[in-house]
Amino acid sequence: MKKVACLFILLFALLSTKAQVPDKSWWTFSYLQNQSPQKDLLNLRSLNEHFAGEHGFIQLSADGNSFVNSKQQEVRFWACNGGSLAAGFDDKKLDSLARFLAKMGVNIIRYHGAINPHGKNTRLMEVDTTEARSIWRCVAAMKKQGIYTVISPYWPANGHMGGWIPAEWGIDGYSGKDDMWEVLYFNKRMKESYKAWVKYLYTTPNPYTKVALKDEPAVAVIQVINEDSPLFWTMSAIKPALAKMVGVQFSEWLRNKYGAQPGIKDTTELLPSYDMTIPPRQHANSRLHDEVEFYADHQRAFYDDMVHYYRDVLGCKQLINGSNWRTASQSRLLDLERWTNSGAEVIAVNKYFDPQHKGPNSGWRVDPGDFYGAPSALKNPADLPTNLKHVAGRPMMVTESGWNLPNRYQTEGALLVAAYGGLTGLDAFFWFTPTAANYMQEPYFTFLNIKGQHPMNRWSTSTPGEIGMFPANALIQRLGYVKEAKVLQEQRTMKSMLNRDVPPIFEEQSFDPNRDFVISDNKDKGELSPLTFLTGGVSTKYDSKKDTIQLSADLKKLIKPKESKVTSITGEEELDYKTGIFVLNTPKAKAVSGFLNSKKSFNLNEVTITSNNKYATIELVSMDGKDLGQSKKVLLQVGTIFRPTGWDEQPATFDNNHKQTDGFKIINTGKMPWLGMPADGTISLKNKLINKAIQLDAAGHAVKTLDLQKKSNSVTLKLPPDAFYILLEN
Repeated sequence: MKKVACLFILLFALLSTKAQVPDKSWWTFSYLQNQSPQKDLLNLRSLNEHFAGEHGFIQLSADGNSFVNSKQQEVRFWACNGGSLAAGFDDKKLDSLARFLAKMGVNIIRYHGAINPHGKNTRLMEVDTTEARSIWRCVAAMKKQGIYTVISPYWPANGHMGGWIPAEWGIDGYSGKDDMWEVLYFNKRMKESYKAWVKYLYTTPNPYTKVALKDEPAVAVIQVINEDSPLFWTMSAIKPALAKMVGVQFSEWLRNKYGAQPGIKDTTELLPSYDMTIPPRQHANSRLHDEVEFYADHQRAFYDDMVHYYRDVLGCKQLINGSNWRTASQSRLLDLERWTNSGAEVIAVNKYFDPQHKGPNSGWRVDPGDFYGAPSALKNPADLPTNLKHVAGRPMMVTESGWNLPNRYQTEGALLVAAYGGLTGLDAFFWFTPTAANYMQEPYFTFLNIKGQHPMNRWSTSTPGEIGMFPANALIQRLGYVKEAKVLQEQRTMKSMLNRDVPPIFEEQSFDPNRDFVISDNKDKGELSPLTFLTGGVSTKYDSKKDTIQLSADLKKLIKPKESKVTSITGEEELDYKTGIFVLNTPKAKAVSGFLNSKKSFNLNEVTITSNNKYATIELVSMDGKDLGQSKKVLLQVGTIFRPTGWDEQPATFDNNHKQTDGFKIINTGKMPWLGMPADGTISLKNKLINKAIQLDAAGHAVKTLDLQKKSNSVTLKLPPDAFYILLEN
């Protein structure tokens, strides 16, 4: 019995070492926002245009795969959400937000809102003029700082619809707190109302710029609808009145396909969404096959009509994106979903890295007593949000994503997005979402009290570990420091997509805590490993005559499962997903991220990095466009683990979607300020031009000059414990 007790104590002690809660050695993070901008030594505003749209509307490149301006110059974006903060910010605070984002390297923002009428006693054709003014204010404020805007004006989730659907709207079966998934696609009254809303938004002169949005080059992309599709699980939850309406339209479609036949009823009953996710068992003329084809045809026609309305009726000159959603089966339906969207110029998706957070309110907050799995993308590379199959001839955007709280490994996120986004040609990755004009000073819902603690906002990106890592990675993305390279080009036929055949490679499913009321046990496997996405760009082309794939490299040389390593086709990125260490090695940017003390030393040509940190992200990035060996100005950026003061957790096993997961139980959500785990390491740079190291605070202002050890052709610096931004210069 004593032996068992001793083993239990030992096991508990070993597990406890993984908790990594703040102690007295951790440093206090602060942001002094009232210092003079003239003292900024780290300010990326100069990367932006004098004003957004200075060189005309954002357009497609010659091959359609990326963005250019009217001079056909490539435009590279570092992006975030947060445009809707305009609804609650006064002019001074909104201007402060725009200045801060530009300073951090952001040059495009997304306004995710709802232009529809809100609440009781409204009429469906009315416009929420208050929301319209917020959008106009956002565009005007961001434009002055060289930040473009993407506008997403409608999301059928009830919370965005205003919290109450009046019966007076006349949408059969929908009232009160109903979500309105799929209504816009099939209800003509809803569709005409949507057109009335956006007509007002885009054709009324913006009172803050005197220019209607349709003629505003500072608006880069119009998004028709956020997160909705008949090919998703929500189709099985539509109200009976809408199901009947869809059934009537399905019957009409069947008659157009087969002609008048006695077997076609006036209303065809819809099959469950689940049936679309399983292997086909019937011939091509089966009812299920027809239903899938009907949904695809109908959704494609809807987006084509919306493109026509925006472009030809309203006169909007911006690029257009249909939606950004996924499907009930990524393997069997996602290519079909992307095809329905490809009548518009831009493809998008919302895809988060899941912190495996479980609790009664995990859809919007982090409570004491919640559980989380503490995954790092470095050990779970198949879940990276940048693992995307691009559509050939269309730019690709991730319009919502992040390493959301309570994720402890946030500092890896921005680096991985910049590195793998650059490799694969990802055109914009919008972090979701800033919740303050700079860093969130109060990330808690203070109106709630749980045994003396306050829940945290799980969706804020305004944290040291996320928005704090923007500068170095904005430089990497904006200045093209990572080589883009394609590794796989796929072609698919409409026949195989309508048959729901599993393609050789597909994107892994991501989890939404607010929407996945059905979790399919999808056993589908592609011929190619999902790690292929980490070797280079993967693209697909639709309407082909034959299903084909073309590889540009021998994947066996790049993906080595026995060693748990994957290398990019360019040789610039390498991931050891067993130990959880990522290395970026380009002429102008070098970085390591992960559980560094398992290796300790990293030789990256001109740069050597050593670290004893259990976890850290360390980056050196040229700020003057020259290779690091010749640069006169280098940003050294360091991120470890950030936690609130008093944060406490303990090892625990919990149920994560019917799977027992080792993780942590949150004992205390803590309080402000943020604390940072001390950095422990050194960097050496072979560069005879660098002779000074200046430690900066979070606002980019000088704190002190550090002891830089110089040799004939190199410099060495021991990282201070509170390292965040350090400027190496001549």
